[in-house]
Amino acid sequence: METVAGSFLFTYQPLVFEELSSTQDYVRSKEVKPFQVVVALHQTKGRGRRGNSWYSPKGKGLYLSFKIPKNFLRLEPIKLGCLSLVVGLSVSQTVDQYVFSSLKWPNDVYIRNKKVAGVLIENTSEGLIVGIGVNLNTEDFPPFLKMRATSIYRETQTLVEPQQFLKELLLNLNENLIKFQKEGFTPFKGTVERKLLWKGQRVILDNRECGKFLGIDENGFAVIKTCVGNLKKIPYGDISLRREP
Repeated sequence: METVAGSFLFTYQPLVFEELSSTQDYVRSKEVKPFQVVVALHQTKGRGRRGNSWYSPKGKGLYLSFKIPKNFLRLEPIKLGCLSLVVGLSVSQTVDQYVFSSLKWPNDVYIRNKKVAGVLIENTSEGLIVGIGVNLNTEDFPPFLKMRATSIYRETQTLVEPQQFLKELLLNLNENLIKFQKEGFTPFKGTVERKLLWKGQRVILDNRECGKFLGIDENGFAVIKTCVGNLKKIPYGDISLRREP
């Protein structure tokens, strides 16, 4: 699928469901057209990266997935993290229209130090399935999420119209995905780095190793200066960053 500047990828009418187990599972198992967005008002088994569940209360967030066909992005596996960052940037740019947000490497969007959105990308034989979950109007969270999650409503005390947010998000995704297809990750690297949460701060890796988060490289890898002075590049999917307590 070739595109030209000014074209719109998301031409098909979104499929909107009252409830699904997971928008990712629906796109994976059904005959969904490329770039046709599947939206659920509620997910019973919403999930995020590394099999983590995604809290998806009915009517309080935006939960969607779509398929990027293989012939649109011919990505080497090493570049998958770049796509995750580009999609995350698109979500962050949309949230910014309501309240400033940051990118937590490799695939989350944060307001201050709490998660407001997440991105999940799964590789299949037919292409990449992109999942996005955004907390729009959630007023309260379960006890185990209260300290880690937020919503646009909780931060602004203003209700977000889901259809308007979706429209703005698809415009940002369309522009960024076409640019990524044509020019790669280079045009995005500086913008992503300026939005990175905890850049320049000491962090703890999953293996409990500590270091200073210096930013990302041309492949979207996290660049860490370890406590013993070594530079380490962490590929997509290997770690989550945490601030030191």
